[in-house]
Amino acid sequence: MTASETDRVTAAVQRLRHAGLRNTAARRAVLGQLAHAVGGRGHLTVTELHHALLARGVTVELSTVHRVLRQLVELGIAHTVPVGRTTTFGLADDAHHHAVCGACGDMRQLPDEAVDASIAAARAVGIDPDPAGQPSGVVVYGRCAVCRAATR
Repeated sequence: MTASETDRVTAAVQRLRHAGLRNTAARRAVLGQLAHAVGGRGHLTVTELHHALLARGVTVELSTVHRVLRQLVELGIAHTVPVGRTTTFGLADDAHHHAVCGACGDMRQLPDEAVDASIAAARAVGIDPDPAGQPSGVVVYGRCAVCRAATR
């Protein structure tokens, strides 16, 4: 069962408070936008996130968005997925896996069963890809069909 955007933000705010951080308007706005992004590719660049907040009428400086994202990643509330020369951010409240086109940056979520063998192989060599309390995931890089067709 997938948690609602509100439930995801509430859980993240609880983790912020547990870490001793205040529930500021900027943090709530960033968390809300990251929770909302799940409907699309699930991750946003700092610039995309900043523009989305401004479009919603949330007045926040780009430097504040950077700072909030850094805090969220340090606390394990958000995670990063490198895409080309940029980094995307998504909520890390559950383990999930991605396939990323290295050419255009298209990102798709992979079903858990698609990467079960890779996770088992990591555990077999002594690496726990999902340590307790820190959901993680597998990222597979390649080229999408559109980019493959364009290079022919």
